[in-house]
Amino acid sequence: MMTTDPIIESGLTFGMFPEGHCFYIEKSKTYQQIQEGVKMAEFLLLRQNNGKAPTIWVIEAKSSAPQPSNSLDFDKYIEEIRDKLTNALTLAINICLKRHPDGNVELSQEFKQLDLTSVNFLLILVINNFQEAWLPPLQDALAKALRPTIKIWALSPPAVLVLNEDGAKRRNLII
Repeated sequence: MMTTDPIIESGLTFGMFPEGHCFYIEKSKTYQQIQEGVKMAEFLLLRQNNGKAPTIWVIEAKSSAPQPSNSLDFDKYIEEIRDKLTNALTLAINICLKRHPDGNVELSQEFKQLDLTSVNFLLILVINNFQEAWLPPLQDALAKALRPTIKIWALSPPAVLVLNEDGAKRRNLII
């Protein structure tokens, strides 16, 4: 589902993005048809880099995260985020490859015209009300959990990013 409207997730307001550059994959008809047992990130954001290949940011938003000292909850949390980001990456590419009939209708021309051989992907977790000091252990754990995905898809560094509200504002993700 293409949108230029703000996206409100986990107490954060994402947007406003250029028309055709945001695909609300979690609300897409394609995802609705396959959602049972398939966890999904919130949305995809196409970022054009001057003179460089475009990057698709795969965004997952959360309102909280457990501390690493609570290893059972922390490990489950990391696994869930890994699954959502990996599934969104895989579904996005499959939609671009027209493997899902409704997907091509939902994508903007900007996404349809991408040369998938040169597009990079950035897997991003944004956590609302999260202290800066808590980010590094979460960043490390998520990057480690996503290492196979990064290798398989040959993603360029940095391929994984964990942000709090301030970091998301600096990257023009939230209003």
